[in-house]
Amino acid sequence: MSSTATAKERPEELSIYAERHFHFMNLWTVYRDLLSHKYTPSLDCEQYPVAITMMFLLYGYFYSLVEDSDEGLNGFRVWREKLPQEEAAIARVEARVLPFLSHLRVFRNRMGFHGSRSRAHESAAFDLFNEHSGTEIYETMEQYKALAAALFGMDMALHANDPDQIRRCREKLDQIASM
Repeated sequence: MSSTATAKERPEELSIYAERHFHFMNLWTVYRDLLSHKYTPSLDCEQYPVAITMMFLLYGYFYSLVEDSDEGLNGFRVWREKLPQEEAAIARVEARVLPFLSHLRVFRNRMGFHGSRSRAHESAAFDLFNEHSGTEIYETMEQYKALAAALFGMDMALHANDPDQIRRCREKLDQIASM
């Protein structure tokens, strides 16, 4: 199915996206808690680098929310179909994510989920870190999370016809659009 298919032709896409975003948020929380020492694994973290494993999963899952193929889930496309009036905020965050996409795909495919059979094949996954800092990637994921939260909030506020919540979400989305 091409990316030009309408939401009517993909009725499950928003709910699948919402579920996948929920899982991403769970991974995000575990990773942050691990880094801030709020969560301590039962493994010896020096011998078994749990934080690295969590980072691999988080990056792979993040890519699965913004995948740039017709067959993949793409939150930007989902939100444009659901809330086209929020194009400015969506485009702003998408512009931040775009420079990472090709490297995130390779990272997901060779390290995050699929894996490699040789170190030579695997090595291309690390181009992500040659081109972008971990801080830059992390901050971009934070912006993506903020966008998704504001869009989920706006969608719920519109359905509930809640003017106060619509105003709060509008302020957040306008702030994101102006970043």
